[in-house]
Amino acid sequence: MTLNWRDLTSVRRARLPAVRGAVDRPRLTGALLNARVLSVTAPAGYGKTTALAAAAAGLPGPVAWLTLDADDADPLVCAAGLALAVGALPGGERVGAALAQGASPRRVAALTADTLDVCGGLLVLDEAQALSGTPGLDLLRALLNPGQGRVALLSRTALPLPDLTRLELSGGAGRLSAADLAFTPPEIAALWAAQGLVLSGAQVRAAHAVTEGWPIAARFLAQATAQGRITPADLADLDGNGTSLGTLFSYLAQEVLGPLEPSLRSLLTRGSVFEELSAALLEAALPEPQAGALLEALAGSGTFLTRLGDSYRAHPLLRAHLRGLLPPAEAREIAARGAAFFEQTGRRRRALAAHLLAGNSARAAALLAEWGGLWLAQGRVTLVDRSLARLPRPDWTPALHALAGDALRLASRYDEARAEYARAGALDRALGEVRLALDTVQPALAWAPLDTAAALVDPDGTGQREVRRLRAENLLNAGQPAQAVALEPDLRGGARYALRCGDLDAALERAQALADGETGGARAAQNHREGLLLASFLHAARGELQQAETCARRGLEEGERLESPFVQSLARARLGHAQQAAGQFGAARESYAAALQQAQGVTGRLRVEPLMGLAALAGRAGQPERAGTLVAEARGQTAGDGYMEGLLVLTSALGLAQGPEAALAAAGLQQAQALFRACGDRFGQAAATLALFALEGVPAASLALEAAGAVAAYPFLLGRPSLFAPVGTRAGRAALLARLGAAVPAARGSLTGAAHLLGYPDVPDVADTPGFEVRVQVLGRVAVTRDDGRVREWGRAKARDLLALLAVHPDGLAREAAQEALFPDAEPGVGERNFRVTLHALGQVLEEGARSGVFLERGDWLRLRPGPDLHVDLLDAWAWLSRPAGTPGRLDALLPLPAALAELDLDAVNREAERYAATLPVALADEAGAALAVARPDRAALAAERALILDAAHEPAARALMRASHALGRGAAVGRTYASLQAALAELGLRPLPDTQRLWQALCGPREE
Repeated sequence: MTLNWRDLTSVRRARLPAVRGAVDRPRLTGALLNARVLSVTAPAGYGKTTALAAAAAGLPGPVAWLTLDADDADPLVCAAGLALAVGALPGGERVGAALAQGASPRRVAALTADTLDVCGGLLVLDEAQALSGTPGLDLLRALLNPGQGRVALLSRTALPLPDLTRLELSGGAGRLSAADLAFTPPEIAALWAAQGLVLSGAQVRAAHAVTEGWPIAARFLAQATAQGRITPADLADLDGNGTSLGTLFSYLAQEVLGPLEPSLRSLLTRGSVFEELSAALLEAALPEPQAGALLEALAGSGTFLTRLGDSYRAHPLLRAHLRGLLPPAEAREIAARGAAFFEQTGRRRRALAAHLLAGNSARAAALLAEWGGLWLAQGRVTLVDRSLARLPRPDWTPALHALAGDALRLASRYDEARAEYARAGALDRALGEVRLALDTVQPALAWAPLDTAAALVDPDGTGQREVRRLRAENLLNAGQPAQAVALEPDLRGGARYALRCGDLDAALERAQALADGETGGARAAQNHREGLLLASFLHAARGELQQAETCARRGLEEGERLESPFVQSLARARLGHAQQAAGQFGAARESYAAALQQAQGVTGRLRVEPLMGLAALAGRAGQPERAGTLVAEARGQTAGDGYMEGLLVLTSALGLAQGPEAALAAAGLQQAQALFRACGDRFGQAAATLALFALEGVPAASLALEAAGAVAAYPFLLGRPSLFAPVGTRAGRAALLARLGAAVPAARGSLTGAAHLLGYPDVPDVADTPGFEVRVQVLGRVAVTRDDGRVREWGRAKARDLLALLAVHPDGLAREAAQEALFPDAEPGVGERNFRVTLHALGQVLEEGARSGVFLERGDWLRLRPGPDLHVDLLDAWAWLSRPAGTPGRLDALLPLPAALAELDLDAVNREAERYAATLPVALADEAGAALAVARPDRAALAAERALILDAAHEPAARALMRASHALGRGAAVGRTYASLQAALAELGLRPLPDTQRLWQALCGPREE
């Protein structure tokens, strides 16, 4: 009897697994899309099958699946499985037909790769470790070149395939590990959301810490929470809560404990009292003389015991489960012996945890009182908070109440902190109230407790020096930097001192130095002192808006990591400042509203900046009454901070100045001047003075002189779209600079910095700065657009033709030549009259509202005058086309360029169109070659594909695309490119050059079978 190949395999193994409740994981889908061969290696329980099945189902193109097992060690059985898996794909039936006709297993694998190539399909091989060390592994090698298709190999262990390793090194294959498959905090949140539960940010991070992203554990934990067996609060502290989360994972632990020898099981169970294990600890605490050897055996036995230097660590859930197996009395005895060991070895944090587990409350309280302040300084707020929560309240001393106040203050829980300080000693209570006022920037609230503290400390001791330092910082918060540094000279080197004195360069340098050491790591939130957020504000003030937004978003991420509502609220306000300065008013409004929402219940001081931003937006929108209401509300929260009050008044007045009620802004700007003068802030005074100059039609000479000094000191106030710029548009600021140069001619030299930022070689004349920008388009179509987005209407069609004619003659054109080109058949008098009307119509389109001649040079010689206020797309295009291939930014500038100029019946325009149409594909092909030279085949493919769209017979572009496709592993694309080129050349009666033919033969030689 002849055996049918279908009898060798099972339909069940070739089914795509059904997935329910899968979390959307775009990074895994992206890995499948971006790698033609993807290997996924992770132990059981990491969700390889679930993740890949869900990702595959969302991909374009057909998907085939095959779950391998031990039988596939036989190459014939494996080949039968491949034939069955791809049988339903387009063209896949030929694989089974070849196998039925006696094709070798390797030939079947090669045909499988061909099928994937032709249809662009994906083949997933699950449990691929079943082929390791077997003849079936050889079939995988034939699948590693799927062309336009993709292959994913899912395995519990690394596959011994040198070909796969070479592909990875060359960029032709991707790899995902257990770390890649582990759930991220957002995916943890999505997993709970799928169960109908919404976790707070802290609860998400706790769930992630408990499971360490292990997918099977996270899924089970989410289900247990949804079923009410645990609460989200239980996630925060495995050692301290009453419910042992470990009991929920008994079935997982049994997989670990089941095969263990009794001695190993005992050691692991009794050692679960401690977070980390070492031989010396277990010898002392259990006691166990063979602890070292047993730990080594456990680490190599496949348990969740990980070696960390000289110590070992179990997965938190396994540890929780094992602790639940210990009798409470035995756990306390082991913990007590461990506490003694930790004290002897100077490991006080471990000693504290062990004393708490052992029930030694008095010693735990003493350790907390002695070392808690240092741990808080190290950023271990959670450690102190949890330790205090485990300590019975009757054992708390006044010192512990002060420590609790400090921990709560660092967590932005100010009302709770104030209550704890109230139960501390007199000095700690006074110092706590001072620090609360400093942290929330409410200087008025600090003066009385500062006086109390000064009376309680030794006049000549370190306490008095500490009180003096706190008083100096409060003076800085109150907007009195000179008095602050007189009391504490070291403050002079701080970023906030530099900011409040108007030295923005020094402030930014110091803020960036602070930010460099902030991101990541254990630390306490610095709240308003966060370097990233201070840098964001400074960038917004300097008009560096991309950097301002980046710093704000990074600060927001850091605030979320630190679980600090203060930092998160302030970050959203700073993000709003960057967005408002960029003209993204809707987004800014949303950011300010989110900042206000997050500030609820934290401190009123946090509301000032978002209210300030909203007041400015209201002024811009012509709502002076609402702006005034918002300013009054914010002013009530400044609590004696004169600098912040100045910022508030200035920003809201600038909003009015740039809205329809600009005349109402003068009083606010004058008030801001006075406030900043009292604070000694030069920058605030400069911004207010410049805005006043912008408001007044004929300003006094002294005001003009002061405004010129402001721009000389802070050129970005006019050169960039700063948060404190007096005018929102670049062209409007250029016009203001011209006015200032005309008002103070002697200061023109000091204003060139702003002129350069605006794009001028020198301070422009008033006549040459119309206050708006115009964009001329002749690529694709002819159009004129103002900077407000309005497309200008053509009074006459011939005006459009004249504009195109001048655009293709950047050096200008004689009036007679232009007239002859537009009206070739007209009588001389008629032609001249028609041309005069056409020229006037073009001037109206380009220059309405500006001085005649600012953009269009008239007379016997006609010429467009491109510059910062007039942009011609054709000239910009030629500027990029003329640069060398590989110039940074050139390819990105060339890719979106239109294919041709607008179609007009003008010889000069048509000649330019031909030159442009011939140059663009050459430039793109050159860029493709430059990208290949630096090993960027993806960029080369983009350039070459665009060139071939423009000119299908462009052989250099075709050769570049063939090389790029080969480098990217797209074998079928090489053949398609060559075939398309042949067809395009045939229409011209040509054939590919010998170089092109040889390249095709080299890249598309016969495939090995």
